[in-house]
Amino acid sequence: MKAIGIDPGLAMTGFGVVETLSRGGKACEWGAIRTEANCPMPVRLKTIYDELKELLQKWRPNLLVLEEVFVLEKFPKAAIQLGEVRGVIHLAAQEMGIPVMEVRPTEVKSALTGSGRADKEQMKKAIRQFLKIENPLHSSHAGDALALALTGLSRSECFHW
Repeated sequence: MKAIGIDPGLAMTGFGVVETLSRGGKACEWGAIRTEANCPMPVRLKTIYDELKELLQKWRPNLLVLEEVFVLEKFPKAAIQLGEVRGVIHLAAQEMGIPVMEVRPTEVKSALTGSGRADKEQMKKAIRQFLKIENPLHSSHAGDALALALTGLSRSECFHW
Protein backbone atom coordinates (compact mmCIF):
# COMPACT_ATOMS: atom_id res chain seq x y z
CA MET A 1 0.00 0.00 0.00
CA LYS A 2 1.17 3.54 -0.73
CA ALA A 3 0.20 6.79 0.92
CA ILE A 4 1.06 10.37 0.07
CA GLY A 5 1.21 12.83 2.92
CA ILE A 6 0.50 16.48 2.18
CA ASP A 7 1.51 19.42 4.38
CA PRO A 8 -0.52 22.21 2.74
CA GLY A 9 0.81 25.72 2.26
CA LEU A 10 0.51 28.44 -0.35
CA ALA A 11 4.22 29.23 -0.65
CA MET A 12 5.32 25.64 -0.08
CA THR A 13 3.23 22.46 0.00
CA GLY A 14 5.20 19.53 1.37
CA PHE A 15 4.66 16.02 0.01
CA GLY A 16 5.96 12.60 0.96
CA VAL A 17 5.18 9.23 -0.62
CA VAL A 18 5.58 6.16 1.61
CA GLU A 19 5.11 2.53 0.63
CA THR A 20 4.56 -0.29 3.11
CA LEU A 21 7.02 -3.15 3.19
CA SER A 22 6.88 -6.41 5.13
CA ARG A 23 8.60 -4.62 8.02
CA GLY A 24 8.23 -0.88 8.12
CA GLY A 25 8.05 1.45 5.19
CA LYS A 26 10.01 2.95 2.36
CA ALA A 27 10.11 6.63 1.46
CA CYS A 28 9.63 6.69 -2.31
CA GLU A 29 9.82 10.45 -2.89
CA TRP A 30 9.56 13.62 -0.86
CA GLY A 31 9.89 17.33 -1.45
CA ALA A 32 7.87 20.50 -1.79
CA ILE A 33 5.72 22.20 -4.38
CA ARG A 34 6.74 25.86 -4.42
CA THR A 35 4.84 28.87 -5.70
CA GLU A 36 6.07 32.40 -6.29
CA ALA A 37 4.68 35.09 -3.98
CA ASN A 38 4.46 37.60 -6.83
CA CYS A 39 2.14 35.37 -8.91
CA PRO A 40 -1.63 35.84 -8.80
CA MET A 41 -3.53 33.50 -6.48
CA PRO A 42 -5.20 31.49 -9.28
CA VAL A 43 -1.78 30.80 -10.85
CA ARG A 44 -0.37 29.63 -7.52
CA LEU A 45 -3.35 27.33 -6.90
CA LYS A 46 -3.07 25.87 -10.41
CA THR A 47 0.64 25.21 -9.86
CA ILE A 48 -0.12 23.26 -6.68
CA TYR A 49 -2.96 21.38 -8.38
CA ASP A 50 -0.94 20.51 -11.51
CA GLU A 51 2.17 19.36 -9.64
CA LEU A 52 0.11 17.34 -7.14
CA LYS A 53 -1.82 15.70 -9.99
CA GLU A 54 1.51 14.67 -11.57
CA LEU A 55 2.63 13.11 -8.29
CA LEU A 56 -0.67 11.27 -7.88
CA GLN A 57 -0.46 9.93 -11.44
CA LYS A 58 3.17 8.89 -10.97
CA TRP A 59 2.79 7.08 -7.64
CA ARG A 60 -0.90 6.03 -7.68
CA PRO A 61 -1.22 6.12 -3.87
CA ASN A 62 -4.05 4.27 -2.13
CA LEU A 63 -4.47 7.09 0.37
CA LEU A 64 -3.82 10.84 0.63
CA VAL A 65 -3.16 12.01 4.19
CA LEU A 66 -3.73 15.72 4.74
CA GLU A 67 -2.82 17.75 7.79
CA GLU A 68 -6.00 18.88 9.48
CA VAL A 69 -6.25 22.65 9.57
CA PHE A 70 -6.41 24.62 12.78
CA VAL A 71 -8.07 28.02 13.02
CA LEU A 72 -5.71 30.93 12.45
CA GLU A 73 -7.72 33.61 14.26
CA LYS A 74 -4.87 36.11 14.23
CA PHE A 75 -4.32 35.65 10.49
CA PRO A 76 -7.72 35.33 8.79
CA LYS A 77 -6.31 35.96 5.30
CA ALA A 78 -3.80 33.13 5.74
CA ALA A 79 -6.60 30.85 6.93
CA ILE A 80 -8.64 31.60 3.81
CA GLN A 81 -5.63 31.01 1.55
CA LEU A 82 -4.88 27.73 3.30
CA GLY A 83 -8.49 26.70 2.77
CA GLU A 84 -8.13 27.40 -0.94
CA VAL A 85 -4.96 25.29 -1.11
CA ARG A 86 -6.71 22.45 0.71
CA GLY A 87 -9.56 22.74 -1.79
CA VAL A 88 -7.33 22.07 -4.79
CA ILE A 89 -5.71 19.17 -2.91
CA HIS A 90 -9.13 17.62 -2.24
CA LEU A 91 -10.10 18.20 -5.89
CA ALA A 92 -6.98 16.47 -7.23
CA ALA A 93 -7.52 13.48 -4.92
CA GLN A 94 -11.21 13.27 -5.82
CA GLU A 95 -10.46 13.33 -9.54
CA MET A 96 -8.01 10.44 -9.09
CA GLY A 97 -10.40 8.47 -6.87
CA ILE A 98 -8.00 8.61 -3.92
CA PRO A 99 -9.55 8.72 -0.44
CA VAL A 100 -8.42 11.55 1.84
CA MET A 101 -7.67 11.07 5.53
CA GLU A 102 -7.25 14.18 7.67
CA VAL A 103 -4.97 13.98 10.70
CA ARG A 104 -4.27 16.50 13.47
CA PRO A 105 -0.62 17.48 14.02
CA THR A 106 -0.75 16.17 17.60
CA GLU A 107 -1.88 12.75 16.32
CA VAL A 108 1.08 12.62 13.96
CA LYS A 109 3.54 13.53 16.71
CA SER A 110 2.02 11.00 19.08
CA ALA A 111 2.04 8.21 16.46
CA LEU A 112 5.73 8.70 15.67
CA THR A 113 7.23 9.70 19.01
CA GLY A 114 4.67 8.75 21.66
CA SER A 115 4.21 12.41 22.58
CA GLY A 116 1.81 14.91 21.04
CA ARG A 117 4.26 17.64 22.02
CA ALA A 118 7.33 16.40 20.16
CA ASP A 119 9.50 19.12 18.64
CA LYS A 120 10.75 19.31 15.04
CA GLU A 121 14.06 17.59 15.80
CA GLN A 122 12.37 14.67 17.57
CA MET A 123 10.03 14.30 14.61
CA LYS A 124 12.85 14.38 12.04
CA LYS A 125 14.74 11.73 14.01
CA ALA A 126 11.66 9.48 14.21
CA ILE A 127 10.91 9.85 10.49
CA ARG A 128 14.48 9.03 9.51
CA GLN A 129 14.48 6.04 11.87
CA PHE A 130 11.17 4.57 10.66
CA LEU A 131 11.96 5.09 6.98
CA LYS A 132 15.69 4.37 7.23
CA ILE A 133 16.61 7.68 5.61
CA GLU A 134 20.33 8.32 5.99
CA ASN A 135 20.55 11.94 4.86
CA PRO A 136 19.08 14.81 6.90
CA LEU A 137 15.59 16.01 6.02
CA HIS A 138 16.25 19.59 4.95
CA SER A 139 12.65 20.60 4.28
CA SER A 140 10.42 20.59 7.34
CA HIS A 141 7.41 20.58 5.00
CA ALA A 142 8.58 17.38 3.30
CA GLY A 143 9.37 15.84 6.69
CA ASP A 144 5.91 16.71 7.96
CA ALA A 145 4.40 15.16 4.83
CA LEU A 146 6.36 11.91 5.31
CA ALA A 147 5.15 11.83 8.92
CA LEU A 148 1.57 12.30 7.74
CA ALA A 149 1.91 9.42 5.26
CA LEU A 150 3.35 7.15 7.97
CA THR A 151 0.54 8.07 10.35
CA GLY A 152 -2.10 7.44 7.70
CA LEU A 153 -0.66 4.02 6.91
CA SER A 154 -0.50 3.09 10.59
CA ARG A 155 -4.11 4.20 11.12
CA SER A 156 -5.26 2.19 8.12
CA GLU A 157 -3.71 -0.90 9.76
CA CYS A 158 -1.57 -1.66 6.73
CA PHE A 159 1.66 -0.75 8.41
CA HIS A 160 3.64 -2.64 11.03
CA TRP A 161 6.32 -0.75 12.96
